[in-house]
Amino acid sequence: MVFSAALAVGALFTPGESLIEALFGKPGAPTGWETMFAVGASIGVAAFFLSQRDRLVIALVSRDMARTSGIDASRLSVLYLTTFSITVALGLRYLGVLLMGSLIIIPAATAKHLATALNSMLVIAVTIAMSSAIAGSVVARAVHCDAGPMVIAIVAVMFFVSLLRRKA
Repeated sequence: MVFSAALAVGALFTPGESLIEALFGKPGAPTGWETMFAVGASIGVAAFFLSQRDRLVIALVSRDMARTSGIDASRLSVLYLTTFSITVALGLRYLGVLLMGSLIIIPAATAKHLATALNSMLVIAVTIAMSSAIAGSVVARAVHCDAGPMVIAIVAVMFFVSLLRRKA
């Protein structure tokens, strides 16, 4: 409900062309520099999550356990929120509000079908999100279409393939 209400209020105060860009990302394929920046930032975010995954899990489960283990949960929380905000900012720029939720949810759902443990689920989800974003950007440039929908189409195909693998 909050998402729908915020979307409606935002649509009331946003001009037509800006509204389409906000909802579906910047039209056209990203430039080479934009793609390189996005890939670099994505690698940084993925490196943080993969290197800090055990500490993040402990801090999210119990702050007391984290403190006992010598983990500064407050500092880790700030770093987590910073990397999450970078992820969302990149996603909003390239995918828009409506498609960004898909890039957060679909890789995790796909990884859930393929993984056997929490660590492997995290690695698989990160790999799926990054590879679909890179492949979507490359394909969009090649076929001269918008990158956002192409990225989501690729990640959706990966999800459906994981469903078939799960049934097998």
